[in-house]
Amino acid sequence: MTPSLPRKKMLAGVKVLDFTQYLAGPAATRLLADFGADVIKIERTPDGDHGRKIHYVAPGISGFFLAACAGKKSLAIEFASDQGRKIIHDLVREVDVVIENYSPGVMAKYGFDYESLKAINPQLIMSSISGFGQEGPSSKLPSFDIIAQAQSGMMAMTGDPDGPPQYVGNYIGDPNAGVHSALAVCAALYQRAMDGEGQYIDVSQLESLVYLDYVNFPVSMMTNGRIAPRRFGGDFYSICPYGTYRSKEGYIVFAVAEHQWRALVNAMGMPELEHDERYATQEARCARRPEVRTYIEHWLQTFADDSEPLRILAEARVPSAPILEIAEVPHHQQIKARALFQDVPHPQLGTTPIARSPFQMSTMEVTVPFRAPYLGEHNEEILRETLGYSEDQLAKLYTDGTIVQDPQVAGLRHAGKL
Repeated sequence: MTPSLPRKKMLAGVKVLDFTQYLAGPAATRLLADFGADVIKIERTPDGDHGRKIHYVAPGISGFFLAACAGKKSLAIEFASDQGRKIIHDLVREVDVVIENYSPGVMAKYGFDYESLKAINPQLIMSSISGFGQEGPSSKLPSFDIIAQAQSGMMAMTGDPDGPPQYVGNYIGDPNAGVHSALAVCAALYQRAMDGEGQYIDVSQLESLVYLDYVNFPVSMMTNGRIAPRRFGGDFYSICPYGTYRSKEGYIVFAVAEHQWRALVNAMGMPELEHDERYATQEARCARRPEVRTYIEHWLQTFADDSEPLRILAEARVPSAPILEIAEVPHHQQIKARALFQDVPHPQLGTTPIARSPFQMSTMEVTVPFRAPYLGEHNEEILRETLGYSEDQLAKLYTDGTIVQDPQVAGLRHAGKL
């Protein structure tokens, strides 16, 4: 009998002060929130996280923000003011982790750099995520996901060989840097539990993407450039067949390693190709990619639809799959069976499907704790419960503009929706 999973999550009790926006930083704090950390999202007045203003799914509501910032509480504060800085410093005394992804130098401008915050909380763990890192000739340059893709070699390796470099069809540099930051924070929390030391973590978006490439940099650098990887479109340059092939209904991808060639040609009813010297080795097949493609695509066209060849290939354990459109992915049988998407209640949208962090744990569930916040939704809760502010003090902070709140919050609370 499977034991019931406990409610307490692995990072329960860890407090995070989150100075992040858009995606690289929010991806890190989203992971920590899913693992149970109490994340206080510091949003600069008057508008908060710039991610609130892109990729709308309803008037004024960003699906991007709802996904990236689920599980976090919002404190909307003007930290350029003396009172705002005091509140931030007071909160730093109460937290375990600070994460930020402003341009290098911005946090120091307001007295929130690691050395200043460490003086307040010597055991503090702080992670800074930026495009190029905190030092070096490019450190001050602005960066977005596409900049990192361009300079990491990723775009150079994406697209047709005779066409222009292509941007990967998703933000990948941002969340990749965020995942690396979250992992480093967890390692630093472990180290602090062992020896009591705090830690400063400098994460570069560019370096994080370069690190992901375990193929192209090794073969290029270890051969002193003799092997020069180039974008290859639908055919991987050093494995064949490995790529995208036209089928009856669309496209199917194949990823056939050396030892799987026999299984493929037998599944296709062409066992004679196994030992044909033109195709018997990976090197030989790569030299004749167009011919290999012809065999595969001709075979795929002999079926009425794609389901039958996919069934045959699956039974033969040949790695292959259809290319799914975005709308099809949530309905994939494996995605549904493992309940990746969680319906998170929202006071205006009803429910919002949010992907949970992709970890299956034996003794705990990694779930989205609650929806993304409205701007400044948790001002009173954070300042009252964490710092002991009175109602009069809170009222004054609103009056002098130190804190702000989305006007919808009061109405939704009055209606019992918050």
